[in-house]
Amino acid sequence: MMLLPFTRDLVLVGGGHAHALVLRMWGMNPLPGVRVTVINPGPTAPYSGMLPGFVAGHYARDELDIDLVRLARFAGARLINGAVSAIDRDAQTVQVSGRPPIAYDVCSVDIGITSEMPQLSGFAEHGVPAKPLGAFASRWDQYRSNVQTPNVAVIGGGVAGAELAMAMAHALADRKPKVTLIDRGQVQAG
Repeated sequence: MMLLPFTRDLVLVGGGHAHALVLRMWGMNPLPGVRVTVINPGPTAPYSGMLPGFVAGHYARDELDIDLVRLARFAGARLINGAVSAIDRDAQTVQVSGRPPIAYDVCSVDIGITSEMPQLSGFAEHGVPAKPLGAFASRWDQYRSNVQTPNVAVIGGGVAGAELAMAMAHALADRKPKVTLIDRGQVQAG
């Protein structure tokens, strides 16, 4: 009796940092019998770890992007360009507009977050959320190119906020910026 290989479907929704690492590791050591599918709205995904370097002016905008086409090819994965509109956990399918349902045995979601704060008065008019990263990067490019007297505030005093504040100060140093880091906690003495 001939046994056919048992195939499992791993679907990765989103091409962010975590899934990029999965694809890299998968390409180096794939599991037999597992088919990998990556679903992302485009052929690239911005890598947030490089955002402070981009903001500081060390990297160009296109250097922030992970080339998902090349990475999927390396991993032997299928890449579907599209946005997921629904996940049916009972049927174990993922829906992408204009395509038949994509079946999965295991589905991982890595779509990032948003740092939009609609409940904060004035944020919609004056704030730019750092996530999603692509929109923030475009707005930062415009601001950096056009501002004469920079006055920026970063909301969030964690590591990421501190890195962004320092990167902004570095990028705008020739224009003597005012950079403010806002956090709800108390400043701790060293």
